[in-house]
Amino acid sequence: MAIKTIMPDELKINEPVKWHIYDGSGRLLIKEGMKLRSQSQIDKLIALEAFYRIIEEEADNTEIIEGAINTALSPFEQIEELLDNMERLFETIVHEPAHSRKKLPEKLEELGDSVISLCEYDVDAVIGAIHIDQKHCYAIKHPLHCAVLSYVLAMKKGIQNRLLNTLVCAAITSNIGMFELQRGELMRHRGPLTALQRDKVEKHTMRSSVLLKRIGVKNKLWHEIVLQHHEKADGTGYPRTLAGKKFIIEARILGLVDRYGAMVAPREYRQAMAPTKALQQLFKERGPEVDAKLGALLIKEMGIYPPGASVVLANKEVAIVTRRGEDRMKPIVKSIYSFEGGKRYPKPITHDSEVQMHRIMGLVELPGDYVVDLYELWDYTH
Repeated sequence: MAIKTIMPDELKINEPVKWHIYDGSGRLLIKEGMKLRSQSQIDKLIALEAFYRIIEEEADNTEIIEGAINTALSPFEQIEELLDNMERLFETIVHEPAHSRKKLPEKLEELGDSVISLCEYDVDAVIGAIHIDQKHCYAIKHPLHCAVLSYVLAMKKGIQNRLLNTLVCAAITSNIGMFELQRGELMRHRGPLTALQRDKVEKHTMRSSVLLKRIGVKNKLWHEIVLQHHEKADGTGYPRTLAGKKFIIEARILGLVDRYGAMVAPREYRQAMAPTKALQQLFKERGPEVDAKLGALLIKEMGIYPPGASVVLANKEVAIVTRRGEDRMKPIVKSIYSFEGGKRYPKPITHDSEVQMHRIMGLVELPGDYVVDLYELWDYTH
């Protein structure tokens, strides 16, 4: 699959567009079949250097995208497949490290390419789905969450191509050294960790690297990212108490999103922290605990209310954030019911929170019996 920048003569007012159209960060702007209502919409797309994707045979000296996805599947179906594949790979690596040894590194790289392609397809839908998901095991969902958010920050830092794949693969495999611990006793544990549990946790980065070496991963940067992602800028992290320039940017990125992902994930012993509150907490912890510049960049890219956050609007409607706006602090939302009357809408209603009556007033919890339909919220067919 390849990308092609939109040209002015390819768009017409009141005619259905022929492709999904994206901005430079891979954010979906216009879905195939939608109609443009004004010349100003067209001018805006041209100014943004928006692009669409075409099959490779139709491309004419355009950049080829690796790991092309099957666009017949929705992002949510692709997420399910990725999580299933990830769990099978983890089981093999942890319990059968000698099995298909020569193929496992390639399979992990393919998995990394699939995550990148999924993000390029519709990263807002992916972020939203991961934030809303309450059903998957933390040991499986958390690596995907880290990989997706690592992609978001890496794109802003100019990390691309094979370096991007290495970072995403490191995010996927960074906690594999405590895979069984995470989905076992840590999920059931209450209170502070025991001394033995703490020792296992602090050694998981080294164990992850050992497991990767055993299956044949030779990429040194991949190993360093995994080993370093719990280091801290002031040298108080683990396992090697690195500081300064020895603590590489890729590991800083992964360490930040790992921390954020842990905050927003539910556990058996506690509820998930709302994405907005987790971002606020990271802002408070900037400095020795959190890389200040990367923390600010994460908040800038995600916005105060990232996709998947449930909010109340100025007109007393409850809505879910579905897409980051051009101004990340004023996202696109979809109202799902009236806060005052409790009336649920047959279909979500799209609003731009930049409009005064639809501005976001704060967070709100959804009723316990409300079933979120990802397909309706992000305009995909089941």
